[in-house]
Amino acid sequence: MGQSDRHLGRGGDPWIPIGTVSGSHHVLLGLALSVCMTGCATSPDPHAGGFVSGVVGLAGGGYQRRIDEREGTYRTELDAGERLKSQAKALEAERAQVRGDLARAQSRVASQERRIAQERARLGAERSAAAQARLRQLDKAQRRVAVAKGELASAKPQEQPVDDLKLRSRDIQKELDEIDRMVGVVSETRF
Repeated sequence: MGQSDRHLGRGGDPWIPIGTVSGSHHVLLGLALSVCMTGCATSPDPHAGGFVSGVVGLAGGGYQRRIDEREGTYRTELDAGERLKSQAKALEAERAQVRGDLARAQSRVASQERRIAQERARLGAERSAAAQARLRQLDKAQRRVAVAKGELASAKPQEQPVDDLKLRSRDIQKELDEIDRMVGVVSETRF
């Protein structure tokens, strides 16, 4: 359109030809068009879109992809929860095993204390050098029993890590085996 083809509109506006929409109507038309286009804008997020987004999301599979992603995340979290439950159950079984080991160790300590007391009573009447040496050996065994009792008393199965408890239980069992050996030598029998 050349300069000669244009007509000056109202207010001398060269862009609006005479006989078309007035300037204020043009602005209103532009605003209405932009509002309509904004309502038709699509978005992959169903909360941000409108009717057109819904139709596009359904037709293009966008919604199904979002649902599949969320279901996958849910299943992953559910599987992780099941694994944690399984691990907790196995850990509790190990903890119960350690509690049983510690209870057996306490029983062994009580048995050793009775055995030491019996041997001490038997040897108490004798005045020989061999009997005195055996009594000293029983004293050593009794001190080691006291240490083992202290170790057992300080074990807290509900508070300490299972691996630490297992190690402590093994160490206590080894100590009790050595005490058994010491008392067995004194009494010349094993129990």
